[in-house]
Amino acid sequence: MSLKPALGLVAIAYAGIAMNVWCLSGIVPWFLLPDFGFLAIVYSGLFIAGPAGFLSALLTALFRETTMSAPPLTFLLSSLALYFFTREIGCRLFLRAEPFILATVVGMLVIESASVFLLLVFTGARPFTLLWFAEEAVRIAWTSLIAVPAYMYLSLRWRQVEE
Repeated sequence: MSLKPALGLVAIAYAGIAMNVWCLSGIVPWFLLPDFGFLAIVYSGLFIAGPAGFLSALLTALFRETTMSAPPLTFLLSSLALYFFTREIGCRLFLRAEPFILATVVGMLVIESASVFLLLVFTGARPFTLLWFAEEAVRIAWTSLIAVPAYMYLSLRWRQVEE
């Protein structure tokens, strides 16, 4: 498999994360911004096979780690675990239907939120309130609804490029 889809995905993820962090972070609340890094990691796990998928997930995870405020290695480890779990789903269970994509992305967001929550609790941080859980639920819903058309469009475009 060529590196074009992987490098294109990394570029999209970097542009989305940069837009969120440097352009919109003071204007729009954080939980209303889609997590482009997360979407790129899940996409690479589901649709990009082999070392190219891992490379795109690793580069995106490193960029997420440097732009998110959390204890060291929290987002890097959770992103790589997310990639490997999504890769297993992509190899064993995945169907290219919109409801299944939505269910997969929601499930992965919930799992990632729980893992980040546990990693932060284990490091001694306790910034969580009922409002944080409500904001996290809005982020999960918003990012999941963006994922379905984005994934369908990207996979259709890359299939057309290959032909």
